Amino acid sequence: MRKPSKGETISARQIEAFKAVVESSSVTAAATAINISQPSVSRLLSSLEETIGFALFERRKGRLLTTPEAMLFYDEIQKYFFTMQRLAHTAADIRTLALGQLRLGAFIALAIAITPTAIRRFNRAHPQMHVSSVSTQSRQIVDLITSRFADLGIVDPVSVTSAVRIERQWQFRCVCALPDGHALTRQAVISTAQLMNENVIGLQREFLSRHPSGAALYEELEPNLRIRVHQSIAACAIVSEGCGVAVVDPFTARHYASRGIVVRPLEATVPFGISIISSPETPLSVAARNFLTFFDEEIETAMQSDPTIVPCG
Repeated sequence: MRKPSKGETISARQIEAFKAVVESSSVTAAATAINISQPSVSRLLSSLEETIGFALFERRKGRLLTTPEAMLFYDEIQKYFFTMQRLAHTAADIRTLALGQLRLGAFIALAIAITPTAIRRFNRAHPQMHVSSVSTQSRQIVDLITSRFADLGIVDPVSVTSAVRIERQWQFRCVCALPDGHALTRQAVISTAQLMNENVIGLQREFLSRHPSGAALYEELEPNLRIRVHQSIAACAIVSEGCGVAVVDPFTARHYASRGIVVRPLEATVPFGISIISSPETPLSVAARNFLTFFDEEIETAMQSDPTIVPCG
């Protein structure tokens, strides 16, 4: 048998023929199994032996015997086929979202509303997927996205930079959170003049001042800001204790509506923005795209079921 040359490679058809002969102990049976002629199997075996440089079979008294070298070779082939099957199963799991992870970041207002229900729906649809969700400030979520430690970030648009890709963007009108039983709960819409007579729990200036109408509202309410907090969730918690009223985002207010506060629309338009961002360096995964669909649907459901969740414009 000649020495194999370095340029020769083993073909998949040669391996298929060899594997079939070993498993059937017959060239005839192997030919039937892989649906080719017996001479074709013999030619494939002969060419394989020429390629690898050692004998695979010996004939003794009409029987086809596998050489020890052939069995060593067959064992490696079995490992290869097992690996290929495992890869096929892995590909199927990835395709059906039975394998992998979805990493989310959400600023507080959306970490307690919309995002949890979207996660619940995603988890029910893809129970094998691992989901991690970080709740923190929008600037930190932007950092997670740019460093690729998160797949999707749900953030305040003010924190968005050119280093990220915007997948979704919304603006909604802020609302007034009132303690249950407060006199203003009898009003359908709350005006700035009505708030002037109240103890207003104030968010940081930047929250209201992103829009001219919000900045004007802040200037008028500032003398009445006896309690100041940094987030709508804190403002709503204090409102629920009966300590005053607050201008907050509609999603946090919706979350607290069953916890001792009443929500009313504001006469003034104070925008509250939401952006969903991703890394421009990486295409969105199937999992991320599916989550976005659930999130879109939850936003739509919230708007349809709650008259205080109203888009700007």
